[in-house]
Amino acid sequence: MENASKALIIAGAILISILLISIGIILINSGKDVTSTGTAGMNSQKIQTFNSQFTAYEGKRKGSEIKNLVNAVNASNATDSEHQVNVYCSVSSINDIVSTGNYTVSVHYYGTDALTVGSYKLVDTNGANAGNSENGYIDYISITKS
Repeated sequence: MENASKALIIAGAILISILLISIGIILINSGKDVTSTGTAGMNSQKIQTFNSQFTAYEGKRKGSEIKNLVNAVNASNATDSEHQVNVYCSVSSINDIVSTGNYTVSVHYYGTDALTVGSYKLVDTNGANAGNSENGYIDYISITKS
């Protein structure tokens, strides 16, 4: 009888151990979900912050603002090698942009549309590469004379 009671105690201890291990695994898995949700939110905020420095110039702008935009793109490309932005315009140099002229700025996001090159030229933006390769980020900016 004594052996049977010890066997029951050992079996109970094993069941409690299995239960505690299962609860630990459940808690770890639920923690991963919270972490991945938080990371996705931070990534979305990072994209929005990156894009906001250029979307402020979207629409009809004067040439002086266009020069500021190209300078902002140059600064961004110099500091952020992961996310390069190209600027396409009917002129190929920032010096050809007339300060008092009227221009229309359009931002284009990676994966949403492709540039119809036509009369557009790549403006001198510190040797930007082919642009961004992540959805949500601005890939290139097109400028047309109004």
